[in-house]
Amino acid sequence: MRKSILKNYKIIALAFSALIFFASCAINNPSSSEEYKTSSSESEKTEGVDNEDEVIENNNTVVDENNESMEKDENSEDASFEINSGSNTDNNKNHSSTSKNNENNISDKTQIDEIPQKHTSAGSDSVNIISNRDPKLKTQWDIADSVVEAGQTYYNDYFSKSKVITKNGYMYNLSRNRLVDTYYLVEEGYLDNKYVNSNCQVLLLLGSDVKNLDGVTLSGVDSGLTVFSALKIPNEDKYIISSSYGGGEISSADYNSLMVKYNQNHGSISRLYPDSNEYNRIVSFINMHEGKYEQYFVRNIRLDGKYAIATLSPASDSGLIRQYILKQSNGIWEVVYAGLEKEPRLEVAVNKQLPDFNLSLLPQWSVYDFKNSINIHKNDVLILMSQRGLITGSNDVEYICGASNYYYIVLKNQVKYLARYNTTTWEYIQVASNYDAEEKLNGYGNNMPLFIIWDK
Repeated sequence: MRKSILKNYKIIALAFSALIFFASCAINNPSSSEEYKTSSSESEKTEGVDNEDEVIENNNTVVDENNESMEKDENSEDASFEINSGSNTDNNKNHSSTSKNNENNISDKTQIDEIPQKHTSAGSDSVNIISNRDPKLKTQWDIADSVVEAGQTYYNDYFSKSKVITKNGYMYNLSRNRLVDTYYLVEEGYLDNKYVNSNCQVLLLLGSDVKNLDGVTLSGVDSGLTVFSALKIPNEDKYIISSSYGGGEISSADYNSLMVKYNQNHGSISRLYPDSNEYNRIVSFINMHEGKYEQYFVRNIRLDGKYAIATLSPASDSGLIRQYILKQSNGIWEVVYAGLEKEPRLEVAVNKQLPDFNLSLLPQWSVYDFKNSINIHKNDVLILMSQRGLITGSNDVEYICGASNYYYIVLKNQVKYLARYNTTTWEYIQVASNYDAEEKLNGYGNNMPLFIIWDK
């Protein structure tokens, strides 16, 4: 009886506890699994008053199973919450990243918009579109761009295999003695025939000179000679100037000033003589440039109103030929180019360095062409002269220099000889002067080594 009462009591207590729990849930509507666990834990404590009763144990087992099931569901919800939270976090990150990328893209687009856009043009993968191009001049710009593209392509094709230079600012093929203009480019297949009478000029100028002009924008222009085109704007005092690196619109005054810089006519060309004051002044300025103040065997000095070119060797070694270009300013001569004797393409090298230099000043012969034969037969020539009784020994010789099959000898008694190898032996021709020797040497053919003759 007692056990039955106790059993009924505990069942009632369990039911009462459960009723309180569900009432609490209905009222408070707990939102977290922790509240549910706390309530479930209190219920377990109430149910665990006496574990002797089998029914209680069974009930406890049922409650435990229910609790485990509910805890699993709650854990599942927690896991789901964590996953969803992680997913939301990732989504937030992605959204943030996308937002940042969009902001960067806007920023990049702004920066790109500020950078001049590109278009394909002559001799270059791309070239800046000039923002100040007048849309009304589109036809003129198309002409200028087409001509400069053809000119650049021609320059690329022929610069290394021909002597393409600037002559008074215009592109010129020195090997063919032809001005590279629209007529020539059409003739050579580089330009469409419709541009032949466009009056667009093909120029070869220093990029630095053009870059400094008002109204011109150039990007990445070469430091040396660069191909440009120039076209007069109709009914305006302006020119369009275009290149593979950009261009612009310049005033006629700026265009004319630019072209004056490349004028190669500086007056008549003359040869200086050893007894002239200017001759000795130029030699003195070369001495100052070298800083050695040595004696020279001068071969030739020529000049116009701006430049002079001198060929000489130190008296200690007649075979050490040197060439200099000097520029005159306010009566003072300055060496502006040394080492010409090392240049295989002398005209092109000088033109690139000094675009306004008159190439007619250069000698017809090239020291470089004879560099491997200078003075290599000197001893043979002297020995044979001694054997033939022309000299008693090398002490009789004041000067000797030769290249290839030709030598010039000046004895201390001022008797002069021109020696020539005639396929079997050396023959010696006595000459009256250095000018007489030059004339005879020129008579043997073209490109004679006139630099072997001492200018005395």
